[in-house]
Amino acid sequence: MSQQSASGSWGTRPSKKNVAAAPAVVATLDKVVNGGKEETVRLNVEIPKALRARVKVRCAMEGREIKNVVIELLQQRFPE
Repeated sequence: MSQQSASGSWGTRPSKKNVAAAPAVVATLDKVVNGGKEETVRLNVEIPKALRARVKVRCAMEGREIKNVVIELLQQRFPE
């Protein structure tokens, strides 16, 4: 069993300064912890019904999810 002082203190709280100073490291660690997947957010857009129908049919024929096709198109249009 560990020894604790009579005051009940275990020490000082770790500083958060180092985490804020390295956002790229934190982002990389987040990907590792999440199994390589990035955090996602929802994007809602209104599109014409006819376009939605064409997209839905084509994706079904190709065995792809609409979400993945939209992500691919956005990545092509807005590369890093």
